[in-house]
Amino acid sequence: MSGTKKFLLMPGNNSLSHVVKCLAVGDTLTVRGHEVRVAVSRKHSRFLQKLSIEHFVLPDIQEVDASGFPSVEWFRQPRLITDCINEEVRLLRDYRPDRVLGVFRFTLKSSARIAGVPYDSLVSGCLIPDSQEVMGFADEEPGREVQRIILDGFFRYAGARLDAALHAIGLPRSNDDIRHMLKGERTFLWDFPEFAPLPQHADLIHVGPLSWDRWPYDSVDTGFLGRADRPLAVVAFGTCTVCLAAVQRIVTVLLDMGYRVLLAAGGQPELLSVLPNDPRVITCAFAPLHKIFPHAALLVTHGGQMTVFEALQNGVPVLVMPFQPEQAHNGLCLERLGCGKRLVSTEPFQGNSTVYMNALDRMTDDEVGARISGLVLQPHIKSRLSETRDIIRRYGGAEALADALEEF
Repeated sequence: MSGTKKFLLMPGNNSLSHVVKCLAVGDTLTVRGHEVRVAVSRKHSRFLQKLSIEHFVLPDIQEVDASGFPSVEWFRQPRLITDCINEEVRLLRDYRPDRVLGVFRFTLKSSARIAGVPYDSLVSGCLIPDSQEVMGFADEEPGREVQRIILDGFFRYAGARLDAALHAIGLPRSNDDIRHMLKGERTFLWDFPEFAPLPQHADLIHVGPLSWDRWPYDSVDTGFLGRADRPLAVVAFGTCTVCLAAVQRIVTVLLDMGYRVLLAAGGQPELLSVLPNDPRVITCAFAPLHKIFPHAALLVTHGGQMTVFEALQNGVPVLVMPFQPEQAHNGLCLERLGCGKRLVSTEPFQGNSTVYMNALDRMTDDEVGARISGLVLQPHIKSRLSETRDIIRRYGGAEALADALEEF
């Protein structure tokens, strides 16, 4: 390390998980003596204020519809895109960082170019153009070609709308595929090759899963966690909006199968009232999963990678009920590892999570239970989970990313 440096970390705000990845990196760099700031949307600013974390507030194209996944609305209005770029450029010029790190933020690559600030990115392997896979579909699965056409069309549409915004402020074209905007001078990946295979390139660097343990955690009854009469299932659907009916149904099926359930609500108020008077269920607004997973026999989740990788690091099998294609793809990746399954059949996604909910509605409770049993009773699952835990331990997460950022 050659002296103190300044870093600006800028997440996309469609998911709080992107914000806390920045916080994990920021904490690591700060401990090493660097100056670090995070820039978030107004919504997530409230979260950071409660934790007394100093930060900047910036607009984000995601705020137009608050969607948890990339939508057409994010890119429909070039003026909205240029407004976000102009605000990012202003902050970059005012703060003057030595480097800026973007986490799933589509506008930042252009802003860093305008401001003359070196730009790196942190992202999932399936979300960059180097990936040759169709999100959520194995090679021979029905609907794969339809999904490829739909997603490719969206990536090109978003790229064209971004180009219109860049042209308006005198910048050259970006690329026909919006995913190129998620790649930096160096592109750091928070997953690992065995999970999401990619061609090897010098500018693609696997740092592995990142975690952050400064959430405003609820306290958890250790007696509930340690009970031996029933296995413990964790139900966690992240910090974005989910379908309450789906969560209630899954929890009920698990109870009928003889599980106790810990519901991690991810700060979503509507989930706090799921079966509140059942002693077999406890609910946490923010659950300390790193303390809970050592007691768990199963995770049922939307498929967000922070949650998935936390479970894998603790040898917990994962059942995925997705709400968008990236989450469905994480379920597929888990199946290839032998560590998890998708709950519902894979369907082409056309911009609305209803397709996955309809797939769940077509299943009987017995079929949902059979999918759960088929996972936890899967031959060799304990050895697969052990092998995957060993793979993850080879990576350094936030420490490895901080090492790389310090090199420049």
